[in-house]
Amino acid sequence: MFSFIWRFKYLLSFFCLVLFGFCLKQLFNANIYFDSERIINELEFENKNLNIFDDNNLVFFGISFDDSLSYQNMLDVVTFHKSLKKSQFVKRVFSIVNDRQITNKGLFPISKKILDVKDLKSYTNSINKIYSEKNNFISSDGKKLLFLVENAPNLSKDESRKFINSLYETDFTEGISEVFVSGRSPSELYFEKKVIQEFILLTLVSGFLCFIFLFLITKNIKLVILTVFSVVASIVVSLGLSQILFGGIELVMIITPAILFIVCLSDIMHLTNKQSNVISSKNSFFLSRMNTVGKAVALTSLTTAMSFLTFLVNDIVPILRFGLITASGVVFTLFLATIVYAISIDKGFNQSKPIKKIQQFTDSIINFLKNGQRSVAFHFFMTILTGVGLYGAFNVQIDNYLTDEINKKSKMYQQTNFFDSHFGGIKPITIFLDKDCVDDLEILNQVEKSIKKHGFVVDFSNISSNSIVMQKMGFAERGLVDKYFFICRSSDEGSLSTLKKLNSLESEYVSDGLKFNYSGAGYLFDKLGNNLTRQLIFGLIIAIFSIGLVFFLLNKFDFNYFFIAIIPNLTPIVVCVGLLYINGFYFSLSNAFIFTIVFGLIIDDSIHLISAYNNSRKRKVSKSESLDYVIINTGEAIVKTTIIVIMCLLPLSFSEFKSVSQLSVITIISAFVAVFFDLVYLPLIIKRLTN
Repeated sequence: MFSFIWRFKYLLSFFCLVLFGFCLKQLFNANIYFDSERIINELEFENKNLNIFDDNNLVFFGISFDDSLSYQNMLDVVTFHKSLKKSQFVKRVFSIVNDRQITNKGLFPISKKILDVKDLKSYTNSINKIYSEKNNFISSDGKKLLFLVENAPNLSKDESRKFINSLYETDFTEGISEVFVSGRSPSELYFEKKVIQEFILLTLVSGFLCFIFLFLITKNIKLVILTVFSVVASIVVSLGLSQILFGGIELVMIITPAILFIVCLSDIMHLTNKQSNVISSKNSFFLSRMNTVGKAVALTSLTTAMSFLTFLVNDIVPILRFGLITASGVVFTLFLATIVYAISIDKGFNQSKPIKKIQQFTDSIINFLKNGQRSVAFHFFMTILTGVGLYGAFNVQIDNYLTDEINKKSKMYQQTNFFDSHFGGIKPITIFLDKDCVDDLEILNQVEKSIKKHGFVVDFSNISSNSIVMQKMGFAERGLVDKYFFICRSSDEGSLSTLKKLNSLESEYVSDGLKFNYSGAGYLFDKLGNNLTRQLIFGLIIAIFSIGLVFFLLNKFDFNYFFIAIIPNLTPIVVCVGLLYINGFYFSLSNAFIFTIVFGLIIDDSIHLISAYNNSRKRKVSKSESLDYVIINTGEAIVKTTIIVIMCLLPLSFSEFKSVSQLSVITIISAFVAVFFDLVYLPLIIKRLTN
């Protein structure tokens, strides 16, 4: 393969350039997927007969006023409610305007609006009563209102954008200080705008830092330009492939550029590290170099791609596509890096020479790590660090929040937090009871009180409603004859907390024989989110075992190499989990897959060390001399690559999206710790376990 690349390097580079242009054209009209409901499709299908409220089309609209609402303000609110109800984008609206109180007097329940605005006196009496009894749609200080809006089904993206933008521009009365919009469609529109901005900004910043540090380390402007272009081309081709195959780009693929940055830099750094001068033909030099270093580079890319392919075993469509596209991108990056290296040799700019201070800094780190092998204090510190990691790994929990994908400084988080703080939250859960199990109707009131006691907000229930009331509220033809239901909401408190509350609710009525069922996007998210997170962690275990198996097979079925490959690369991840656990870390859908990515990235350095050691031993060099040679020569490339990776990933830690910022933090911590294990403990393990 390497001979083929050398022979047709310019033709292949032209092909890559054409492919780059074609994929770039595809990205001009890229579609970005934010369909979170695809994650819960399977479970939602099983519960579709229980759905009475279209949670995915639910929009939470909040209005904050400078002062308590006056009579005129409330008249304007009523007019606004009616205009919302008539909107072509709206199916129905719930607010203080149409909130009803049901009283059981006589033979039939009576439904009455709790807000009366026919005159000032009626308004004053009704609003005072509302304040005294607490209401789901107006805050206790009378300064904040909530509108629950169910959008019309099958709205296009443009229609959703038009409606959401109109809500943000709401100014129908005096005294409005701020408006708040949350829900699935507002979140998707917000992400669509932000993800494109961040993708461009972070790629440019990381690319600029990559350019600067590569130049400082190589002092070879031609090689740096080609390397940076290779990274950009790999990113464009990978994302363009997603657009071609799937008709769009998944939100999670925003981290793909960072991954390809790391892979490409690692490949180029190892290929150009410690090269001899070209004495014989350039072709022979290239093939010799690829035989000594190129095979290890190819192996690292393949093992990294393998770690991404483990995502194919889970049920999350966005993660599955991300794994396939990024694995393809890693292989393409290897192909492109090899072509770049071949061209650099042919044109005579393959040599790299760092500035003196960087070389001195790199040498001092390597000497420190070599001395660390004999330092009791160093081993004691690393033992404590590993202990912290093990403690965190055994105690960290799996939990999921609706806002896991956004940081707390995000505008979207602040919008969502408004509803959590003042109106009980936006996580929709519907609780059902089979009528056949209810013998005493009085127990239904007790159940509703218990639901509220556990922190849920009950927006509507049918325990005291007749067909007329159900018709007015829009729940007439729903096939709910055999069920009592409570349409509820909870705050974004985490899956563990919500499921614990539901279990506690059920346990209160075990002796009464009540049979509870649940539905709603919030419940499905809680129920399925933790299970899918476990699948992602299982994918990490598969990746670890698979890569260990590769080393076992490549080294003539020597089982020791399984441990040699695993221990120095699993330990940094364990340490990282422990350090993050101290700061409140938990596994979730937004971060569990990151550890599989990080494992696939940091194992590259171990592969280069093991490969260099094996090559040295094949030349009949002693074990001790081989290890010293590997630490000094291959270790230099590892240290330089780690420095570049850390500097290029730092901007990502400021991302508004948690999956991006956590990728940065987790990779930086793991890569930093991995250097110690690769250059201190991996040589000791090799020395102990190999013959």
